[in-house]
Amino acid sequence: MNTVNVYIKGQEDKELISFLRYFPSRIKNIGMDAVFDRQIVYDYKDGRNHLEVDAAVVRVETVREVAKCVAKFLVKKFGRKICNVVFSCIPASSPERNEMRNRHFSELVCKFSGAIDGFYHVSVIGERTAVHGTKIKKEERAKRINEQNNIEIDADFFKNKEVCIWDDVVTTGASFNAYVSQLEQAGAHVTNGIFLAKTSYKYVLK
Repeated sequence: MNTVNVYIKGQEDKELISFLRYFPSRIKNIGMDAVFDRQIVYDYKDGRNHLEVDAAVVRVETVREVAKCVAKFLVKKFGRKICNVVFSCIPASSPERNEMRNRHFSELVCKFSGAIDGFYHVSVIGERTAVHGTKIKKEERAKRINEQNNIEIDADFFKNKEVCIWDDVVTTGASFNAYVSQLEQAGAHVTNGIFLAKTSYKYVLK
């Protein structure tokens, strides 16, 4: 998967990239390349226990391949210094979703790259409203993002650490900004943001 640059206002000092374009389901008339990218996002995000064996296998393979791509980027970016870099996933909206979506993925990325796994140093307390794919006003979206105060981090662990942040889909960048702020207030140095996909609304044939 090729990477593309991501721009998030206020984070110009960080290297931000995504692997795919994500077109919400309401966006019609897209090509097969975009349909394929969308399905990868769906397969990655789907943390439910499948009844169909084939579907479960697809998700496991997707997660593993995405983890390899992320690890490859990290090794290329940091080289031998990767052993001092913390890889941290932006937590999902509930403890259960966070466990299903991020624990194994974070383990794989760190296994393949040699980075430090930050998963066990971040906790989700209670549940907040997920905002991806939700058609809401900008003010309401900002209000829901503020619910991220249900994320607790191990400040002692993150202090003075170089951190690379992962999230599955970036739309406005509000979730990323909130998580970066929380980590940097604890003394972390966030250098990179990696996203599986960047939300797009206008399809242009590659």
